[in-house]
Amino acid sequence: MYQRVLLFYNSYIKHYLFPQVEESNEGYQNHHKKKIQIAGQAIQNTALPLDIRVQGIHDIGLLAYTGSYGVAMCVAEYMPTIVDFLRSPDISDDQRIRVLESLTGMCYMHLSNQHQACILGLYHLLPELMEPASPLSTRAKLWSCYLLNTLCYNNVPAIRKLMSSQSLRGSLEVLEGEDWFGWPKNHAQELLCILGFWPALMIKIPENKSS
Repeated sequence: MYQRVLLFYNSYIKHYLFPQVEESNEGYQNHHKKKIQIAGQAIQNTALPLDIRVQGIHDIGLLAYTGSYGVAMCVAEYMPTIVDFLRSPDISDDQRIRVLESLTGMCYMHLSNQHQACILGLYHLLPELMEPASPLSTRAKLWSCYLLNTLCYNNVPAIRKLMSSQSLRGSLEVLEGEDWFGWPKNHAQELLCILGFWPALMIKIPENKSS
């Protein structure tokens, strides 16, 4: 709900209340969009070294995170390619973490990009990356967990998709015990709560009567 109100405010109200601020921000946002286009061309250029393409992915995530809601919508066209990188067995653990960081920046408090992530299968892929048997490093699993938490933020349909998965619950319980030092919170612990896997803190999600 907050995201919808914010989008409505930015689209229809803000430029009437603060026209001068809007004009000064327009050049900044256009600069962001041009940088996204340049980085997008880099990640789609298969002739470039893998590390340069991954750096382009990381740049897009940072630009989406620091730009406006509208700027972040510009990255949607590149998300399929970026998710394919996440699935690729050819990238290193550090490169995969940079891809996870980028996707987190794209989807943070951005319902439209979260929906795109759902279409691209991230809600199925991330739990697989977090499994104890996954060959990823603990740090990569923590980033996968953080991205999944970001995708669930203010997103009831996403929570409904995940809350019945017992395998995800097992993975989160393992990650809960990992060292989250340096993170703002234990995101595995938070997801256990959000998805209702802690009986004492279970959150009731309204049933979808239309289904």
